[in-house]
Amino acid sequence: MPKAMFQDIYRDLKDKIQSGVYKYQTFLPSEAELIQVYSCSRNTVRRALQMLADDAYVQPLHGKGVRVIWQHSRQTQGSLDGVESFEEYARNNGMTPSTSVKAFEHVVCNSQLSEVTGFDEDDDLTHIVRVRSLNGVARQIDHNYFLTSAVPDLTPEIASDSIYRHLEDDLAMRILTIKRSISVGLANDEDITYLDLWPYNCVAVVENQAFNSNGIMFEYTQTRNHPLSFYYRLISRR
Repeated sequence: MPKAMFQDIYRDLKDKIQSGVYKYQTFLPSEAELIQVYSCSRNTVRRALQMLADDAYVQPLHGKGVRVIWQHSRQTQGSLDGVESFEEYARNNGMTPSTSVKAFEHVVCNSQLSEVTGFDEDDDLTHIVRVRSLNGVARQIDHNYFLTSAVPDLTPEIASDSIYRHLEDDLAMRILTIKRSISVGLANDEDITYLDLWPYNCVAVVENQAFNSNGIMFEYTQTRNHPLSFYYRLISRR
């Protein structure tokens, strides 16, 4: 399924907010102006604006317009309540991402792996280990497990670029829901090998289970983050 136009408008407006085209506390162009700019319907513009509001980039004000409330942070940060790829995380913080694939293999899910990941026993999985860097500095280690039947054509080349871009752009997969847990753990030998942790002895551990539009869990990932780069925000509403 191709991407809906409102998603493209959302991303374009978000990029313009982050780059300062639309500055903090200023108002976005009116709905009528945005309709002309993007040659789309009012409903399409409203869906894009709602996504921006949901992500706390803007706040609609009745009778006044849509005000920008996003502010640039001095610290690298991401969002815990959205579906954000590593590449998007880097771009949103003005940094250059790179990925080194350390392992790429097919495994059969056993009882122990099933308990950890949530996949069924005997499922065929694609296991990938990647070291992700920001501006050339290793900042996280990903252990990815993909359900091979749902993502049958992964390659080391795709894994070294952006798997989510491949899923969404090449396979037209809709990634709808991610269940996420966060903890802090002592650094293991792999963390010490790949991440320059000194003087820290721990990592932030994020575990994700990702579901597509058919309700199928296609991915389990454990990401082990360097403490210096683990800074995320969560948007709450009353």
